[in-house]
Amino acid sequence: MFALLGAVAATGTATAQSDRPTVVVVGNETTVNETTTVRVVLTSAPNGLSGYYLDLHVETAGVARIESASYPEQFGLTSAPRITDGTTVTLEAADMEGAIGSGATNVTLATVTLVGVSRGNATLTVDPRQFDDDGGAFTPATQSGTVVVTDGASETRSDGGGTDGTTAGTDRSGTAGGGETTGASAPLSPILTLVAVGLAVAVGLRRRK
Repeated sequence: MFALLGAVAATGTATAQSDRPTVVVVGNETTVNETTTVRVVLTSAPNGLSGYYLDLHVETAGVARIESASYPEQFGLTSAPRITDGTTVTLEAADMEGAIGSGATNVTLATVTLVGVSRGNATLTVDPRQFDDDGGAFTPATQSGTVVVTDGASETRSDGGGTDGTTAGTDRSGTAGGGETTGASAPLSPILTLVAVGLAVAVGLRRRK
């Protein structure tokens, strides 16, 4: 276990941060009783990404419901997504192999599946409870997203968002809006606690050499 955790400390080197990393919810559309997926994306990782711990919320009750969530394969250590009342999903994962190096952009953190419940626009917000890069903890900005639920008629999808106008990945349709927020402090997640221990051990071994 410590050998894997040590690999996290060796990933990439620190670089100057030019644009603030932002966690973006990439919106989508669906119809009532049908499913759709949204991606949770980190726009940039100037110093890599060791792991993260976040909550995704459906702010518009009764329009869409969270069904499930999954992680990309690049995260070698994950916790099972915890869904509460179909309105919140808690996600945490760690990059054990150093796949997300310094300077990475548009990093998909998770894919969340939702089902349309009734016609309307469901606003999805994210609470970044803890993020760690290869140099320590950092707090990303956030940008909300929108899932448009229709009764079968075609409607234009729109993505919510922050004030910096950033978009993520190849899903660039929609408009940005809303406000930029920052995550509040929270207790260390179990996975990121392990990562922190691994980093401390790696640093200690280097100092002894």
